[in-house]
Amino acid sequence: MSESVNRNNGRIILLLIAGLPVTMILAASWLWFFVERGDIDLIGAIGTANNGELLADPANISEMQFSTSDGESLVFSDIEPKWTFLLGNNGDRCDSVCQETLYLTRQIHIAIGKDFHRIQRVLVTDKAIDGTELVGKGSNLATHLETEHARLRALTADQDTLASMTPSGTMNEPAWYLVDPAGWVMMRYPNDLNYKAVITDLKFLLKNSGG
Repeated sequence: MSESVNRNNGRIILLLIAGLPVTMILAASWLWFFVERGDIDLIGAIGTANNGELLADPANISEMQFSTSDGESLVFSDIEPKWTFLLGNNGDRCDSVCQETLYLTRQIHIAIGKDFHRIQRVLVTDKAIDGTELVGKGSNLATHLETEHARLRALTADQDTLASMTPSGTMNEPAWYLVDPAGWVMMRYPNDLNYKAVITDLKFLLKNSGG
């Protein structure tokens, strides 16, 4: 009797193991269906809240054309795919707002700690940085980036490209944007948001993504 019971138990265990992948696929499909319909707030169910502004109609910049400081052309997807702090500046002056955004994003990047290497900062301007005045500093933007923001990548693009990257149509604002590794401009962070709130968002994204 015990041998028969053991055999039956063994069959049940094998059936459960074999059925587990199918069950997981069905469960995932069911969950995605209701998330797509809006019946389930997945972010809320996980228990997190975005501290930044989640963009309702994000732009994908992966195939947008840019130029490097050396004059070479590239598309955004040529850059190593990472979570990206996207900063911008229109015109030939980097004013106090521009300088604040540079400083703030550098400090947040450093504060991420061990995941520092999974994030990069990119500044996009419509004027060459060596011809952009650093207001109040008696210098230009190129020199400032070289001495204070060596890890930041500077790119240039035309005004139409800059306008298409954000919902506001301008990059001259006290804010910066978060771009995912696939090139989607997904969130906006105003400069007056507490940096600890930003880090909370970033650590959640880094923990729950492979990029």
